[in-house]
Amino acid sequence: MASESTRTEARFPCERRSGSPLASRQRPPVTVPPKSIVTGGYLMAIQAGGVTFSRHNKKVPLPKGGNQTPMASEDLTPWQPSASDPWDMKKVRHLGRRAGFGLRPEEAETLTTVGHKLAIDIFLLVPHHTIPERGTYLLPNGEVVNLSNYGHQVATWLWLMNNSPWQLQEKMAMFWHDHFSIGVGTVRYPELLARHVNWLRRLSLSPFKFLLLAVTIDPGMLYFLDNRISTSLKPNENYAREIQELYSMGVGGGYTETDIQEAARALTGITNILDYQFYNARSHDNGSKTVLGKTLNNGSGVNAIVRDMVGVVDAILAHPSTATYMVTKIWEYFVYENPSQALVDKLAARWRKDNYDIRALMETIFRSKAFYSTAAMRTLVKNPAEYVVGMMRNTYTTNISYIRTANRFLGMGLPLLNYPGPEGMPDGTAWINSQNVFNRINYATQFIQQRDWPRNSPRGPLLSTMNPEREIKRKNLDTATPDAIVDYYLELLTDSSVPKKVRDDLVAYMTKTNTGTRTWSYATQPARELNQKVSNLIHLIQGLPEAHIN
Repeated sequence: MASESTRTEARFPCERRSGSPLASRQRPPVTVPPKSIVTGGYLMAIQAGGVTFSRHNKKVPLPKGGNQTPMASEDLTPWQPSASDPWDMKKVRHLGRRAGFGLRPEEAETLTTVGHKLAIDIFLLVPHHTIPERGTYLLPNGEVVNLSNYGHQVATWLWLMNNSPWQLQEKMAMFWHDHFSIGVGTVRYPELLARHVNWLRRLSLSPFKFLLLAVTIDPGMLYFLDNRISTSLKPNENYAREIQELYSMGVGGGYTETDIQEAARALTGITNILDYQFYNARSHDNGSKTVLGKTLNNGSGVNAIVRDMVGVVDAILAHPSTATYMVTKIWEYFVYENPSQALVDKLAARWRKDNYDIRALMETIFRSKAFYSTAAMRTLVKNPAEYVVGMMRNTYTTNISYIRTANRFLGMGLPLLNYPGPEGMPDGTAWINSQNVFNRINYATQFIQQRDWPRNSPRGPLLSTMNPEREIKRKNLDTATPDAIVDYYLELLTDSSVPKKVRDDLVAYMTKTNTGTRTWSYATQPARELNQKVSNLIHLIQGLPEAHIN
């Protein structure tokens, strides 16, 4: 048969992604000491008693009563509500924060009413929804984004995180983007970044095999890890290494240097020109290869490239380290860190039995008793997207400038669409450092206090229609004193998890000025109280350590 240099358009034989070694996520706990900060003439009570920004080595005390047991944090059986442990607003918001980016107030109330089974079903209903990958696009808020601009792509994704009814799709896409991280610095064409995330979005709950195959032939990944230049004469080992070391089995997961070299040979000939992916049979190594004990001897031609690629992925999935590594990483991202080996083994065995179906794995997690245990609830640190988008959703703001938000967001440490390397970003306490927290608080200041600046102002606005009066009227809050308003927003933004002294300080703030006290007069001067106090109250709460806990 004559040799061929056949260009065949990419067809995904199956579908989907993962990131940095778990070892890199193990960070020592960082404790914020008790203190108060005076900002702009008012008291910002940071905390009383200390808040530990850590999921690591944290012993969570069990509550008195209820149906919690010392082993509830490892129980994968479905959770059921009871009189002592009901399906309440705290559990609803917990699900909304972990399976998405938080809930708008009315969404949380609706999910409380429909019950936990239907609420989880709603999150798991994920369509094959994508966004445009090139050209100029009008966001529904009126902003025009140019998708050849990296910052505008981030703005478009932030809009989706805030407004998509399919919250789990965007949360999973962000998880897989960190796992299969690529960046504009190495991928020559920004449009390929949007395509990369669209594949992650579309396949976010598919079988893991499909995802690995899709990422292998994704043009953005072919650029990022150089597999596009891998040929039989000069195999490139970058992707062959990372698909085993970072994307499936973990560092030291049982592969050898020989496995990497053999996988590199098997993946030769998978290449692209710009956004056009194809298989080049002339560049493929047609010899026999052995990857993780699986021999591949598929001959020559385009079909041989596809069979070799599928063979590499099948060999990876057959290795026991893959399920163990991946369920650990997913569990730590969505539930809590440092799960026991017994829990990991049980979950990994179940995932293998389900043929590595990601939707089945996430359903097991979201329905489990462990997910609603005290070890899981409010024990993670919010990443920048969870903090920024959560603020938007919890306060039900509209008319936000996502382009301006993207510019500020990128200073918080999460390089969406611009990862410097394939290992993703460390999680947990790594998000908490002086610069990142400073940028978060600055964002909250601009988001809440400077909302009335004209749109053409060089400094704003980030939003123009955060309307706390709407919530006060909708909830029919008692406005005779500020107590009910403080309690409502503490519940909305922190699950009322702050110490009593912080709550009392916030109530006291509502009647104080730089020079003393004044009368709370919402009944006669609602505009003054809304503009001067209630909005600033939300700002103060967003600055509390508890507002950074997920």
